[in-house]
Amino acid sequence: MSYAIRNSIILGILVILSVGAGLGYIYFKQYPRMESLEMERKAMQDRLGDPDDLFDRLLSVQERVEILNASWRMRPKTLPNEEVASKTYQYLNDILALGAILDLNMYTEEQVEQNGCGYIRYHLSGQGSFANFARMVQYLEFGPRLMKLTNLDLREVHKVNDEKGRIEHTVQFDADLLAYYSDQLPFADPFETLTLPGTRIPGIVHDPFRSLVTPEVPPNIFDLPNVEQSTLLAIMKGRAFISDQKNQLVMLSEGDEVYLGYVSKIMPERRQVLFMLNKGGIIERTILTLRLDTQNLGQKRK
Repeated sequence: MSYAIRNSIILGILVILSVGAGLGYIYFKQYPRMESLEMERKAMQDRLGDPDDLFDRLLSVQERVEILNASWRMRPKTLPNEEVASKTYQYLNDILALGAILDLNMYTEEQVEQNGCGYIRYHLSGQGSFANFARMVQYLEFGPRLMKLTNLDLREVHKVNDEKGRIEHTVQFDADLLAYYSDQLPFADPFETLTLPGTRIPGIVHDPFRSLVTPEVPPNIFDLPNVEQSTLLAIMKGRAFISDQKNQLVMLSEGDEVYLGYVSKIMPERRQVLFMLNKGGIIERTILTLRLDTQNLGQKRK
């Protein structure tokens, strides 16, 4: 056998052994590993789901995040990053300057911490009309700062206004005001973001302390003729003469003011004068009739 043939045979045997070793390695070593990796890939794919579906869900979540961020930027309530009594006092003064005119006092009671946020409890006390009190409550409710009124005590007070000649109804109140704040970055806001003038509040349509029918009637401060204590002395077209509660002669025309009301109608043909009187919310029709035997005309009213 020649040297070349012998080398070729040896080389062929080595090639066959190398190929066999490679095929054996692939078959006995790589195939099981590839099957294991394929099973792991399928298991992971089952856990994660379809890639297209995941992409669609990602787009949906991103859209939801944008909506939530927009809603957060437009939130009606804000939390300052700290609570300063002077800032809160100024905030209440700004509310009073917007029409809620009240005699208001405020003092600090306590501070409560609650895991990165908290509140300071203030005590409010004061007096004023119910409409102004309700306006203050509405600004606290609908205003930009997160505040809460608790332990409210509200009671009615009335007094006689000598200048206007009528009874004025007011309310006295005591309440605790909780002013919230937060030093957490997602929630904390500077005081400069708080704007009261843009706050929209509903109108006050009813005062629960003001009855439509009241037992009180205003005093006769301006010394107007008291129809129920007067006597009709003479009557003509458009004019009527009465003797009032002080026995003074008074000339009246339709529309003239009398105590608790006004002259509604003068009726010479009936020898009567009709008055409309408001007695604590109850409207009464009062009629004075001319007495033919009346002779005492009284003193002329000054």
